[in-house]
Amino acid sequence: MPWQIITNLEFPSVEILEFLENLEFLDEKSIAKNLANLQRTFIAHNAKTGEYFAARALFCHKGIYYFFDGQEFDGKKFKISKDKNELLKGIKKELDLSALSEYLSFMSAKKSFFKSVFELRAGEYLCYKNGKLKKGVFDSLKGVGILDCDEKNLEFLKSRILATLEKQISLYHSQNPCALLSGGLDSSLLTALFARQSKQKVQAFNLAFLDAPHYDESEFARAAADFTGCKLHSVNLAKKDFLDTFYASDFNAEPLADSASIALRFLCEKIASHGHSVAFSAEGADECFLGYDLYFRVLEFYRYDLARYPLISKDSEYLRRKALGLPIYGGFCEVFTRYQKELLFADCKDFSIDEPILAYQNNYKELRQMRYMDFRIASEGIVAKKLGAMSDLVEIKTPFFALAKLALSLENPSPNYKPKELLKSIAKEQGLLSDEIIYRKKKGLSTPFLEWVLKEMDASSEILKANKILGFALFSEVFVRELERKARRGRFKQHLWSLLCFARWLDKHFG
Repeated sequence: MPWQIITNLEFPSVEILEFLENLEFLDEKSIAKNLANLQRTFIAHNAKTGEYFAARALFCHKGIYYFFDGQEFDGKKFKISKDKNELLKGIKKELDLSALSEYLSFMSAKKSFFKSVFELRAGEYLCYKNGKLKKGVFDSLKGVGILDCDEKNLEFLKSRILATLEKQISLYHSQNPCALLSGGLDSSLLTALFARQSKQKVQAFNLAFLDAPHYDESEFARAAADFTGCKLHSVNLAKKDFLDTFYASDFNAEPLADSASIALRFLCEKIASHGHSVAFSAEGADECFLGYDLYFRVLEFYRYDLARYPLISKDSEYLRRKALGLPIYGGFCEVFTRYQKELLFADCKDFSIDEPILAYQNNYKELRQMRYMDFRIASEGIVAKKLGAMSDLVEIKTPFFALAKLALSLENPSPNYKPKELLKSIAKEQGLLSDEIIYRKKKGLSTPFLEWVLKEMDASSEILKANKILGFALFSEVFVRELERKARRGRFKQHLWSLLCFARWLDKHFG
């Protein structure tokens, strides 16, 4: 066969190769139908014709990057790779600041900061032949119907959730997986299901913060490990470890402003040193089962007319979007609002501020729209980039995301709905976890990232170096220094961190 898969696949590639052999006879609808159940991302090449075909599955967390048009390098006008650093070799790197607005909104950007470099979106495919590039969509997460979450469907839903999670776990038994265990409901339930299936003692890993006890949840992870019969490896993250990892990391050559990615990188290094190449993560449970308090906070903006708020606040941004008919919710990871960006770029009148929220328009309403947006962010935004950036060390598998379409099918819950009600029922009825674990409130993975950083550096000066590198005043010095003052008092910490990560990335690649 002239077609060859040039990326590693975790499943037999015979069906994919048969599909590719018939590619020239298939229209867009037929291509989408063949890829409808794709679970893995892949790149294929036809040495005979010079064609390339690539498809990126939802929630696979592995990106596909390509160079197209622009200057020729290595004798080619087109190049494709799963590794952006590899792709950039041989390219004259030119900065594209149009990605900055999206990055500031969502801590990462789908659009590359390098000109003529692109990333295939989750649920998309591309064909390259004879100098022409064609793209299509095979899975958009749009158009999912409604399933009433009433008493008659309750048992069906619970059995479907349980069967899906168990199937996802079973796919990787042969790869000696481990578990990421925080001690919260989601990770504990996933670890318990893993332990129930496994013939060997499950190895679980968690992060401890012995120097910052307010952030430390290792005692809860230990309780969950004891109850499920797992061996817990508690890995301490100290300030020096965090800073060393921060300075050493280059997350696939693009800026990434999730501080959890630094902590996760450090943890994955320890996991890899124990001989594991696959780890189960509970990412996705909050999106599927409404685990974020923010969902219900924003729901009030959809349903009620609310009082005005200070322009600098995110609440004011929600009201602005409501008035304009835009999606109100900006994702669990939203940072800068439009007004905050206007203050940030006050000294640079020519910088264009767009509306990144428009990329998430859909036919859903209220909580379904919020879930949809977070699933898109998880499949191609900050979650995917964070987990994908670990793949050179550990492949992180997220079984909960296999429930995304089921979650989207659920209608908005009743006023007395309790977040993660279905998961708690499953854990209780199956005897998987103790009541203490099931009903405790988890804080989520957070780190004293800015406290540590602010003790080591003048963050404003580091950020404002970007103006010197660019040769013009992109960022307002007054606003940046005010952000640092507020961050030192515990407010707008993520705003300052996002700017610091961008400035560091800019210095590394263009300084």
